[in-house]
Amino acid sequence: MGRIVDPSEVLLELGLSASVTEEQRAIVIQSIAKAEAAVTRHLRYDPVQAARTEFYPQQPLQTQVQRGVWEAMETRAYMRQVSEAATNELQVQHLPIRSVTSLYRDYDGRSGTATGSFPASSLLTEGVDYWANYDCLDASLAKVCRDGILRSIGLWPTLPGTIKVTYVAGYTVKEFREGGTVSAVPVWETVLALAIRKARRVLVTKKGALGVPAGMFTSENLGSYSYSLEGTSAQQLFAGDVSGEEKERLSDYVNWGYQLGS
Repeated sequence: MGRIVDPSEVLLELGLSASVTEEQRAIVIQSIAKAEAAVTRHLRYDPVQAARTEFYPQQPLQTQVQRGVWEAMETRAYMRQVSEAATNELQVQHLPIRSVTSLYRDYDGRSGTATGSFPASSLLTEGVDYWANYDCLDASLAKVCRDGILRSIGLWPTLPGTIKVTYVAGYTVKEFREGGTVSAVPVWETVLALAIRKARRVLVTKKGALGVPAGMFTSENLGSYSYSLEGTSAQQLFAGDVSGEEKERLSDYVNWGYQLGS
């Protein structure tokens, strides 16, 4: 089943809600999955609300010559890069932030791969050490950070993998369909349109098309059944994943800050 669009919504638009075969339902479910994947790829993050644990920064952000410190461990020595701070803003990938469960800062965290990394002593306190850039309240009056920025008292380290954050981000089912102060209706509309297009693509290319029209007919032959579609409808049906118009509709939901920094 879809996470953004429900199969019943696609079946209704296809005129199959009253009578649908198991094969048609399977086609619709697969089309929704592909449509949601296409939109997620374009946004570069999953817009469905969920809890996520991630490591930041995800690329070096030093603005000056990097320095290192030699350290010895048993029978070997290695150079550890010194993490130099350069910014008080940390951009996370998924939007919008609904809450931060925990945030750790370990200058030698190594994305959690080092033994004993991110100990309890490295846990930071929201509102004391950092805060999300909350800019509005949702329908339940909970704070929402729509730009996905975490600000710190002082500066964030710039060495990759030194921050470990667990947070809840994304939109609710109601926000996808009804909107409000926090609205993702354009995302739902795009997934729905794309799922319908993908389902039609499969249905009309199956033998006989089973009565699911893709657009205006321009010719039809009943001897060995075939048909032609008017150009605009055919182009829309067999177009790529996300059209130019749909990209424009989604433009406000792309995490541009994360894209520029990744």
